Amino acid sequence: MSEEKVDRKKEREKLKEDPRDFEHRLHNAKMSFLNYMARKVLPGGFWSGNRLQPGAGAAAPEPDTANGGTRPSHLDANGKIRLHLTFDDGPDPGSTPDLLNLLAKRGVIATFFFIGANAKKHAALVKEVQNAGQIIGNHSMNHLFLPVQATKKIESEIDEANQVLEEITGERPSLFRPPFGLIDKRGAELLAARRMSPVYWGAVADDWQYIGEEAVTRRILKQLPREELIVLHEGPHLGEQTVKAAALLIDRCLELGFSFDSI
Repeated sequence: MSEEKVDRKKEREKLKEDPRDFEHRLHNAKMSFLNYMARKVLPGGFWSGNRLQPGAGAAAPEPDTANGGTRPSHLDANGKIRLHLTFDDGPDPGSTPDLLNLLAKRGVIATFFFIGANAKKHAALVKEVQNAGQIIGNHSMNHLFLPVQATKKIESEIDEANQVLEEITGERPSLFRPPFGLIDKRGAELLAARRMSPVYWGAVADDWQYIGEEAVTRRILKQLPREELIVLHEGPHLGEQTVKAAALLIDRCLELGFSFDSI
């Protein structure tokens, strides 16, 4: 093992051993519990690990062109752990253009889960995201808590957002992140009928409220590499925090020897 790899491993371990960081350690413990319970009760879908959990059909291992065998799907061709960066609740003029510039400069592909109503209002931003080669997913039409909605309403929340995004991009999304990260069996069946996959969460920082980019970054780093599916949020009051946190997070993760890839 090279000295560089050893140092990076030590650096990653330090993130878990900082006794002064009680608030972030507490957040990490909370998220570990929530992730564990959610995987047990929610319908199958995409979690950390770059694979669909049982119930949605596990993804086959990717071929390793170097030796003709297979490699774990969470590793890239160079053996680095792959992270999946996602942004919810956009598009938003206060953050989406800056995020696109940041991702382009760092050479990172991310997934933007757009709310249909926002996409309809900012169609040009949606097109910019597509033209930049980033991935676009469906985050429902109006960001309602779907498990308490009637089945017809769940269906319309999925279909209306799909229609808006397809009219703008010419492509129908195949990925759906349920609002608040929760969907029931009815919603999962509606997605399956549309050949769409539910995408849940992994590393979350509670960044839908203003906590500062340093806190967002630290909370996410505390959950790596166990949780590879990173969730950040756009929004009128979050733009500056999200862009700054994304920049800090990408740079720190690259320093620690991680790579970024699409879902």
